[in-house]
Amino acid sequence: MKFLTLFVVLIICKFSSGFFGSTRYTNTHQEPVFQVSKTSGKFATPTEEWIEQRLDNFNPQDTRKWQMRYYQDLSLLEPNGPIFIYLGGEWTISSRSIMEGYLIHEMAKENQGALFYTEHRYYGQSHPTPDTKTENLKYLSIDQALADVAYFIEYIRSTVLGLEESKVLLVGASYSATMAAWMRMKYPHLVAGSFASSGPVFAKVDFYEYKEVMAKAIQDIGGDECTDIINNAFDDMEELVDQKNTTRISEAFALCQELELPIDIPHFFYEVSDIVAGLVQTHRNENIQNACTQMKNARNSTDDIGAFASWVRGDSALVSKGIKQLVGNRNAECLDFSYTKSMETFSNYTWGSLGNQQMRQWIYQTCAEFAWFQTSTSTDQIFGSTYGVDYFYRICNDLYDNKFSRKVIEFNVARTNAVYGGFGPELTNVVFTNGAIDPWHPMSVLEDLNESATSLKIPLSAHVSDLGATSDNDSKEMRATKEKVKNLVLKWIGVDNME
Repeated sequence: MKFLTLFVVLIICKFSSGFFGSTRYTNTHQEPVFQVSKTSGKFATPTEEWIEQRLDNFNPQDTRKWQMRYYQDLSLLEPNGPIFIYLGGEWTISSRSIMEGYLIHEMAKENQGALFYTEHRYYGQSHPTPDTKTENLKYLSIDQALADVAYFIEYIRSTVLGLEESKVLLVGASYSATMAAWMRMKYPHLVAGSFASSGPVFAKVDFYEYKEVMAKAIQDIGGDECTDIINNAFDDMEELVDQKNTTRISEAFALCQELELPIDIPHFFYEVSDIVAGLVQTHRNENIQNACTQMKNARNSTDDIGAFASWVRGDSALVSKGIKQLVGNRNAECLDFSYTKSMETFSNYTWGSLGNQQMRQWIYQTCAEFAWFQTSTSTDQIFGSTYGVDYFYRICNDLYDNKFSRKVIEFNVARTNAVYGGFGPELTNVVFTNGAIDPWHPMSVLEDLNESATSLKIPLSAHVSDLGATSDNDSKEMRATKEKVKNLVLKWIGVDNME
């Protein structure tokens, strides 16, 4: 969940971006991937399939259709075995996520179930409309997406031999975990239970808690010196901006051009903070510690701005995703933090264009339904104070033909919470899991709602980190969480709980 990203452009042959950060684009809005060190090679590869869906699920007079992509694996299925569906979120789906090495595959194998993986409308190769012009994005909503899943469940039950009486278990990650939980609430006759990993349920305009959790994670894992470097870097850069002297910033970050427009200032500060967000949200294999070591080593020969900037410039994700722009030759690189360039990228509504691969769609959903604007309005964080809600209101308004005023966005957020229940949804048979250092966890369910809607929190765990198969590398708490999830699945499908 990935959740939003606007963009740092540094191009090699192309550039990347994202509403709420370039690192967010490269790491947190793509399909969650786990390193699978070893597989048995005994299991089938899922096959790619397509299903016809209605463009507008709520207008019987609108008969327009489109093709939704999904993967399936029936090799583990015994007659009337359970159906496990991994819901795709704001990313392109691939077969690997329901193969060996992932918890959903482990559960299907243990319960002789069928495996499916659905692609969300408007993402990946599932294109309901000719393009993503603003008027066509009105069919992009969580209401429509849930209805797509409901029809999909009815379809596979009626067309796949042996699934007529099968119970359905949903698995979701980040935004798709939100979908999994709300599917159980809205369509309980179709869904027996849902496993919601790192799923936010409370829509909020000023999501200042995100940066607070980031800061605490850097402090707890990276230590005092790393925290001081980042905090001092942001403070010193804001002081330079106040003095109208941004030359030091341009030099330290090797900017392609000066921060010229007033809107470039919050844009720059948000984007560099969001590179840290990508570090924290995807924390695994001591990557926070390694980043902090790089900054501390750099501090020996430069100031805190330079130490922080050297890590940003050297971030491997920026290189591998082509976010660095070459100037003259391959040894000269610069970063483009231009707000204007970001708007040009995300205004492109042609399928296949860079901004239209996922982020134009996702930004639209945040403006139209959830907000979740990760601001710097809290004083209990270390990433400056320049990007308040007005910065995000402007993005929504600029990208979508002046459709989203402040009043409209606030209404949309209130509507989402009214329809789906916010922090207190009325549902059963859902388990919410959250990592303690995941910046998204403040918007999730953190206490049991009732006896059959439970919440599990995993210490020192990041975003959707519990979706991998059970491993010897799991912490004691991680292993206990996975066992609890699997026991709940047994209960929901009507097998005696072995706990």
